[in-house]
Amino acid sequence: MRVSAVVAVSGLSLLTPAAALVPVKFVNDCINFATGFENENTEVLSSTYVLKGTVIPLPDSCALSVTARANFCRVKLKITTSSSSQVITEAWLPTDWKGKGKRLVMNGNSGWGGCIQFEELAWTSGLGFAAIGHDTGHVGAVATGFTNPEVWKDWVYRSVLVATQAGKAATNHFYKTSLKKSYFIGCSTGGRHGLKLAQDYPDEYDGILAAAPAAYWPNIEISEALYAQAVGAEGSPTYLTRAQWDAVDAATMAQCDNIDGVLDGILENPADCAFDPEVMLCGSGQTWLLNGCLTAAQVQTVKTLYSPVTGNNGRYIYPGIVPGAMPSQGMILKYGPYAGFGARDFLRYVVFNNASYDLAQFNLDTADLILDNEWFGAYSNKSDLSGLQASGNKLLMYHGLADVAIPPTASYEYYDSVASNMSLTSSGLDPFFRFFPISSLGHCAQGKGAGYVGGPSQVQFYPGAANSVPAGNSALMSLVKWVEKNQAPKTLRGYKLGPLGETLGQKDHCKHPLKTTYKGHGNPNNRGSWKCT
Repeated sequence: MRVSAVVAVSGLSLLTPAAALVPVKFVNDCINFATGFENENTEVLSSTYVLKGTVIPLPDSCALSVTARANFCRVKLKITTSSSSQVITEAWLPTDWKGKGKRLVMNGNSGWGGCIQFEELAWTSGLGFAAIGHDTGHVGAVATGFTNPEVWKDWVYRSVLVATQAGKAATNHFYKTSLKKSYFIGCSTGGRHGLKLAQDYPDEYDGILAAAPAAYWPNIEISEALYAQAVGAEGSPTYLTRAQWDAVDAATMAQCDNIDGVLDGILENPADCAFDPEVMLCGSGQTWLLNGCLTAAQVQTVKTLYSPVTGNNGRYIYPGIVPGAMPSQGMILKYGPYAGFGARDFLRYVVFNNASYDLAQFNLDTADLILDNEWFGAYSNKSDLSGLQASGNKLLMYHGLADVAIPPTASYEYYDSVASNMSLTSSGLDPFFRFFPISSLGHCAQGKGAGYVGGPSQVQFYPGAANSVPAGNSALMSLVKWVEKNQAPKTLRGYKLGPLGETLGQKDHCKHPLKTTYKGHGNPNNRGSWKCT
């Protein structure tokens, strides 16, 4: 192990009254963290004491700054994974740790990674966890580095493993005692990592929270490429503007909103909505500007995106987008001239190693090529969780039902595949695997209803929620209670939040296969107006 001598005390002046409140031994241990620390292929880059309330500048491409929610020792590590790859990991080790259960939480990534989720580190260290994060093995939310197979391998699975080992070692070394419980939380790519851990490394974490997991990967990128072609470039006959997608959503709500018994602009179960976009087709002489209707080509675009994605000879690839999801969190399928970054970057930097590859070149033969390759284990859809079951550890999965990026149908399919493979009913899965559909929640965060559940990648969109929403009601702490007190969650508490994080409504989302059902009376923003059936 190599050690750098970069140490500092951030947000602290020895001349200020705050200095008197700082535990001197803790600060000294932080400054001298590197002394005696050993972990394979790991270099300590810095160890810095940070005061609660400090605004921490972040010199990377993913965030400008974050405010510390605890007094903590910030440790930055570099882990060498090969001769041409490395993973940067941070451990935020709060002063009040031993009194908060001696817990560790690994905060997962989203998209192509490349950025430590600092907002998550601030949130979870503020709850008393030793909070760990990593950059998945490359810098920035771009995929150019994936032309190096070792960097790609880090993104697929290796980064989370080495960061886990280093994070545990750092925690035990710093506090000079063994941590009691470890947790993983992640959404999207982080959710995929969570499933990967549950499937292949079930002993690493006592509890795993996998939100909107990209389990069927790279099927997602194939569907994205085909969607890009179906939508076309802006201005093409098949393209819909944001206003037109909003109109599609309005027509969807007009047709389906009342199915769940209440007109609240939310589809409690989108699968019950068989929306027919033909109702928006322009008649003779009608136009969008005059009549708010769609052309036949645009109607076909909507149908294509709402239908399952299939390949050569009808090969099933991925579920379609669910009704009511399109406008979620301001996202629309605007690809410009085939500029969908996920599919484009995967094809350019992983599949073909050709930076000029254009999605217009994509075809179903390429889809077969991708589907028939393991990509170093990028799939996280193994349906045998017997290792997790035997370990006694827990997997809590949830998915937003207004997710346009990863259709929630994929998580239903994964849950059903586990039940089928293991020959278990829902009650048989309940001791170690529970799934919660969250109505109105977009991809990881945002949406029109009570979608804030205190899970990964949510605090960054609702910075006030860490103060206004009781931490004990969060999905993370629900997992902790399940692991440590055997209090298995039957619902996840969701909050409808205003722009400052203020609570505008609540709903208890039911565990699948139960349905969150309106009682037929009462304010839909009141959780007492709903039940599980």
